[in-house]
Amino acid sequence: MPINRRAFVLSTAAGVAAAPAGEIGRRLPAEWKTFTDPETGRKVRQLTTAAANSYPLYYFSPSITTDGRYLVFHSERSGWVQLYRLDLGSGEMAQLTEGRTRDSGWGIWCEKHLRGIYNHLSALNAARREVYYFQDEQVRRTRLDDLASSVLYEMPGRISMGQSMCSPDGRWFAFIHADRAHFAQAYADREALTNMGLFQWMGHEQWRRTVPTTIGLIDTETGSYRDVMRLDFHVHHVLFVDNDRLLINHVRNDPGMWVVRRDGTGARDLRPRDAHGVVVHQVITKRGIFYESVNSEKGTRGNWLGCYDLDRDRYEEVLLPAVDGYLHTGWDPDGRFLFFENHGKTHELLSLHYPFQKERTRVRKLRSMALYPGRGGQRYHAHPFLTPDRRSIAYTEVIGGFAQVCLLDVADLVDRDEYWDRR
Repeated sequence: MPINRRAFVLSTAAGVAAAPAGEIGRRLPAEWKTFTDPETGRKVRQLTTAAANSYPLYYFSPSITTDGRYLVFHSERSGWVQLYRLDLGSGEMAQLTEGRTRDSGWGIWCEKHLRGIYNHLSALNAARREVYYFQDEQVRRTRLDDLASSVLYEMPGRISMGQSMCSPDGRWFAFIHADRAHFAQAYADREALTNMGLFQWMGHEQWRRTVPTTIGLIDTETGSYRDVMRLDFHVHHVLFVDNDRLLINHVRNDPGMWVVRRDGTGARDLRPRDAHGVVVHQVITKRGIFYESVNSEKGTRGNWLGCYDLDRDRYEEVLLPAVDGYLHTGWDPDGRFLFFENHGKTHELLSLHYPFQKERTRVRKLRSMALYPGRGGQRYHAHPFLTPDRRSIAYTEVIGGFAQVCLLDVADLVDRDEYWDRR
């Protein structure tokens, strides 16, 4: 008798057999398909098609190996959030994790109540060709080439709750963690107040001040751990600017960004709130830190694209014309191609051309997408980034009701002389 997929997935919630042990290395056939965007004429390759959410690693850090062979992504196709490796040459997939954490969602911005590994908190170590992830109270790693998996670090009583990243040289793994019991209680209180109608958006910054966090650092060669900084507030993301400096998102009482050295010294805030608003998302490139700054006044949202030169401690910004939705600044590691996601009344991937020549400045539509379906936006955000071969934007798009990993052909745009350096 055929298996009813819905009944099977739901039955696992009651503890009935889910998937067998030893899932790491399980192979899945290619499921991609290619089509042409009817509005822009651009080729789209949909890499995943399962009736389940699939999405890359959080886009501040890489999801694709530097040689362009493998893409690492989450998939919920088994009823558990797991990581998979997708061969970009053949489309074949291999499972990288077999986590069984019962409440593993990324709280606040995603859904808290998922299960599997902790979603959105994993990081690819491109130099060592390993992916690091959180399962229960462990930091684990799986090698991409031979799929060998091991425990990197045990952290009893702690919980990971922010995006992590590896240093460019592969030596260091930085992550954010908190006391597990304290965080669980703080989050439960937040959910209860929300359900009672008493937790408004403006209460978020006050809530962050009730959740102490620690920025930690693991030596990937030895597995040894040390604190970088202990904070009395919640932060969301940690990135490496280079092998010695970390960029943290957010500041104490606001969105924004700040920088600190690996040894915990030299902490300073960058680009504080001003007339252009406050920094929300940022990406590290060879040309500096690109970001969007958002200013909302009287119901009108203004979005500014900026670039911060950390060594010179200065920045420039340009107003994005006729773009008033929620943005994610696209990540081109070279810092040459300017693109972003815009979600408002409509949902698109857009590129910005001639930003410093007002008579020529324009925004080009690259792809129109469906709006986010209800809750869970972080699992459905496009989070666009450029592939290592500089031919495609990798992103997430909701197709048929589920988030899918896609590639959009932009090879004709990436190296034009129309972007930040054109004055």
